[in-house]
Amino acid sequence: MIRDRGNMKWTAMMLPEHLMLLKAWKQEVLTELPREHAEWELEELQQIITQAFTQHNYIMLTIWEHGNYVQWGGTIQAMNEDQLLLETITTTKHIPLRYIYAARIEDDGCD
Repeated sequence: MIRDRGNMKWTAMMLPEHLMLLKAWKQEVLTELPREHAEWELEELQQIITQAFTQHNYIMLTIWEHGNYVQWGGTIQAMNEDQLLLETITTTKHIPLRYIYAARIEDDGCD
């Protein structure tokens, strides 16, 4: 019976640059694109964001960022048709509206 070590035997002969490129290619291939929202989902998302902005509520946003979903929580300080300004505990972030995937108003936020 022949025992083959698969890719392990080739790793030692690869340059570090090749390994980095292979890792980046694998990440690119395995990254799934965000799902498109239906019209009613976009309207609901807009209502939640507008309510949090006008009432100065703490909001949790799920954002599509660098191929992953990331959550940010804070209060919305400013908003226009393209982006919003979210103030978190440690920083202030400019978030394009097209990257917001989900939003929910938190009752026990850290104001």
